[in-house]
Amino acid sequence: MKTIIRTALVLILTYTVGIAGAMAQRVVTGTVYIDGKPAAGVTVTANRSSDQFFTSFDGKYKLKISDKTKYLKFTYAAGEEKLDIEGNSKNVINMYIGKKPANTDNEDAGADLRTQTELVKAKDKDYMSNYSMYDQFYRMKDYKSALKPWEHVYTKYPKSSVNVYIVGIKMYEAMLDKASDSEKPALLDKLLSIYDKRMKYFDDKGYLLGRKATTYLKYKLEHADELTDDQLKEIYKTGYSWLEQSMELQGNKTEAAVLVQLMQGTNVLFKTGEFESDKVMQNYDKTLAIANANLAKDPNSEAYKQAVTAINTIFESSGAADCETLIKLYTPKFKNNPNDVEMLRKMLYMLNSENCTDSKLYENAADKLYQLEPSAQSAFSMARLYIKLKDFEKAIKYYKEAISLEKDPTQKSLDLYELGTVELSQGQYQSARGDAREALKLEPKNGKLYLLMGSIYAASAKNFGDIDFDKAMVFVLAVDYFEKAKAVDPSVAEEANKNINIYKKYFPNKENAFFQGYNAGDTYKVGGWINETTKIRFR
Repeated sequence: MKTIIRTALVLILTYTVGIAGAMAQRVVTGTVYIDGKPAAGVTVTANRSSDQFFTSFDGKYKLKISDKTKYLKFTYAAGEEKLDIEGNSKNVINMYIGKKPANTDNEDAGADLRTQTELVKAKDKDYMSNYSMYDQFYRMKDYKSALKPWEHVYTKYPKSSVNVYIVGIKMYEAMLDKASDSEKPALLDKLLSIYDKRMKYFDDKGYLLGRKATTYLKYKLEHADELTDDQLKEIYKTGYSWLEQSMELQGNKTEAAVLVQLMQGTNVLFKTGEFESDKVMQNYDKTLAIANANLAKDPNSEAYKQAVTAINTIFESSGAADCETLIKLYTPKFKNNPNDVEMLRKMLYMLNSENCTDSKLYENAADKLYQLEPSAQSAFSMARLYIKLKDFEKAIKYYKEAISLEKDPTQKSLDLYELGTVELSQGQYQSARGDAREALKLEPKNGKLYLLMGSIYAASAKNFGDIDFDKAMVFVLAVDYFEKAKAVDPSVAEEANKNINIYKKYFPNKENAFFQGYNAGDTYKVGGWINETTKIRFR
């Protein structure tokens, strides 16, 4: 009997201890935020606990949970979220759904700020097991399994290793790329917060702000065509502030993508009235200088080559680069440092691009650059200067010099086109035709070059051949080139059609053709220096 009683007592004690252990509780409190604001109407429950709490307008909750509780669950109108608290001994636990409020520095209270070396040396099992677990899953690209141990390390050991942040950014970027539109805002907010936390513990603010901004703009502008102007403006204002800080901190180390995005943001904010044209000019100057500095170090850098092209394209299409603004910007720069070759190159490029060649600034800058650095660009600027001064002989001389030095095929084609135009105006038809043909070899789909060819033949027709029929057939050949111009380049169609209508009137008539032994559609060779064939057509 005593044995039975003793056994019963042991069972009762064991059972009681078990209950006491199972029922060991603690109370956690906190605030639930949705998109940065305290959230009402959220039901808070916990794993291994029957308690629940329904938040009011202040978002605060109070919950009794078991010491063995692994997570808290927050149920709200749009869904539910779980927060892993395993190993988290804090009694104040806030929950952030969507965008975090700005003042969350206390979230890292109680975090272990040892480095990875220190944690490994101390043989911290919690750190090493969670790190090892997420690292293995991450390497297998099983981000779903990696996320929980990664989050534990990210939260509890924020200063352990920069690798925690690199991995987190890659995982969240991968998840964002596969997420539905409704899932993306919360994921993006988390991704941006990882950048912020990495800056807090590992600095490198300039570089990371640039990456944060380009990431933010990438996902925020996925459906840019569906956004209103005001929405675009707000997105670019946010991204621009990070990009500008990044460029100021990084200087010539600024990444090419940051330069392009900053210039694009500047363009949008100018067009929405946020910036004046001076700001566009200043940012153009800064971004282009940084891109060119990188190309000076590595001329083969495709990233910075593309950045230069993009920066110029954005600026030229912005509408901010009028002559008045350019002259206002560059006049004091030229006065303060007239021997700055890089600045002179940039200034003349912009003045040439906007055809601001009538100013005294252009005259002085072109002359100065040529003195300091005789080059393709400086010779081209001198040619345009002499066009303005109506000294066409010198203009032709400098165009030829520019062409002989120019390496870029697009610019060389432009040089040849402008030289041919000047030669045409001076009645040098054969030279003009030769230059137009050379330009066409470089840019066979440039309609302006075919217009030039047609204009050369049309202008030379009155002095060509001995009879009216020969002269008339030169006009036919000229129209062939005007037709070709609009066929390869629709942007010149209006001018081409205008010329076609003018010169068709000078085609031969049937009687003249019959007298020369030709019918409509017959092949005809225009001889002499022209030496090209066309088809007989009548006016």
